[in-house]
Amino acid sequence: MMRYLLSLLLALTFVVGGLTDKEFAQAENTPPAATAEVAKQGDTSLDKILDELHQNKARIEELRKQMQSSDGQLRSAFETKLNAATLEFMAHGLKFVNAVKDLKEEAPGYAAYQKAAIDILDNEIEITRRSVQRIRSQMQLPDLALPPAELASAYTKFFSLLDNVNRAYDQLAESLILSREYGIDHRDYEASLKEELNDLAIKHSVLIDAAIDELAAIKASVSVAPEDSELKARLAVVNNYVKQLAQNFVPLLDSMDKLGIATADYREQTLSVTGEITTEVVEISVITNLMIGWGQKIWAVMIEDGPDLIFKILLFIVIVFVFSKLAKFVKKLVQNAMEKSQLKFSELLRRMVVSIVGNSIFILGVLIAFSQVGISLGPLLAGLGVIGFVVGFALQDSLSNFASGLMILIYRPYDVGDLIEAAGMFGKVSHMSLVNTTIMTMDNQTIVVPNNKIWGDVVKNVTAQTRRRVDMMFGIAYTDDITKAEQVLQDIVKTHEKILAEPEPLIKLHELGDSSVNFIVRPWTNKDDYWDVYWDVTRAVKIRFDEEGLSIPFPQRDVHLYQQ
Repeated sequence: MMRYLLSLLLALTFVVGGLTDKEFAQAENTPPAATAEVAKQGDTSLDKILDELHQNKARIEELRKQMQSSDGQLRSAFETKLNAATLEFMAHGLKFVNAVKDLKEEAPGYAAYQKAAIDILDNEIEITRRSVQRIRSQMQLPDLALPPAELASAYTKFFSLLDNVNRAYDQLAESLILSREYGIDHRDYEASLKEELNDLAIKHSVLIDAAIDELAAIKASVSVAPEDSELKARLAVVNNYVKQLAQNFVPLLDSMDKLGIATADYREQTLSVTGEITTEVVEISVITNLMIGWGQKIWAVMIEDGPDLIFKILLFIVIVFVFSKLAKFVKKLVQNAMEKSQLKFSELLRRMVVSIVGNSIFILGVLIAFSQVGISLGPLLAGLGVIGFVVGFALQDSLSNFASGLMILIYRPYDVGDLIEAAGMFGKVSHMSLVNTTIMTMDNQTIVVPNNKIWGDVVKNVTAQTRRRVDMMFGIAYTDDITKAEQVLQDIVKTHEKILAEPEPLIKLHELGDSSVNFIVRPWTNKDDYWDVYWDVTRAVKIRFDEEGLSIPFPQRDVHLYQQ
């Protein structure tokens, strides 16, 4: 297994830039220490990683052959795949080293795995350095004079290679850290890498500043020629380029952090470009520098434009305050006028009119305030129109309820305080809006019903009329005096104070039932007295029938038995 692993590393080294022939021969002839022990006592999870290394190595060899036999665009495509495969191979090597680090000394094959991990680290650092050099040699910043489409394509390729370089540097930093833990002396490599990363960070920072200057220049050109489509396209490409530069700077800074290199100034630069606050950015030095910079900018603005800005803010506040007070005053005037009007407005209509008038005045005041402080109302109104369209499309069901609410408002099938039966619900209307109706049931449950459910159903308004007829039925026995019963019912109805004389109460013998002779009693009363009349008359009938010797029969049957 050790010779197998070593052959993988040697083959990859040759692929990514190669050792010299002498070095390659020496590495190939390195004695396979503890190979038998690993094969006999090896860990299955570690062996699985070795298998993955073997598969990656075979893929790399195949890609290398394909690349060497290709040219032009095809060769470039194979080269890109080879870069990715190489980085994947390195990642598996580090995975193996980390797994071995967690092994206990008494684990089977510990010494052999330790030796294999050290060999991997020795080769990993050199292989990764050569891989970085090879990928960086392929990187080339595009000419800004290119057409926007070609420029965007060139930037895509550049950032793809830069991402591979960042991954390689990260693996290199991790390899050096692991080397320390394994007691391998790579101080020369580490010093060289720190110097290389510092140099690269400086160049990357300067590149970001230059890109920002270029972006500012293009923005100035667009402001002069806003209709130039090519300028707009170039602005979008360069703007995206600046952001990607800053975002690709972060992985490089992470690698520098692993090696103990200060990155606070660079992270401040990336934050100013991207606006993304990460855990690495939240450091005392970074936050302090940012706060100082922001404070200086705010102070400079206040010194130069402070008086004018303060005047505009005060003017805006005064205009909004005056119109808010005016809106409240007008709302009270409209509300009082509608209450004193002889026209009978529904509660919903009154609230809606008052609300529309007040809000319209307040919105008008806000728009005037914006115009006075120099904000153009054209784009603002256009934006509100677009937002209104989007919101309306998203709230189609709510708009359906709104339309039903308008129909209810116009035709007024019920109002607040009415007792209604609609959409399968029965209760008193406690609140109305253009979207829904709130019904309070007789047992004090609150039910909110969408208006489109009510408008599309039969609405029964129990209290729409000022007077209601109370329908009752009372029965007497077949042996009782019908005239006397009728007279008793007449006396009860005439003497009740809440029963109206007009329309005249109706008392008639209605039917001859199975067990009783039934009278209908139908007096009229005000709607608020309905249940009082119903309950009072029912109670009075029972008492008077008992006093007058009139019986209220219950259902009965006569059973006749015939004996044969």
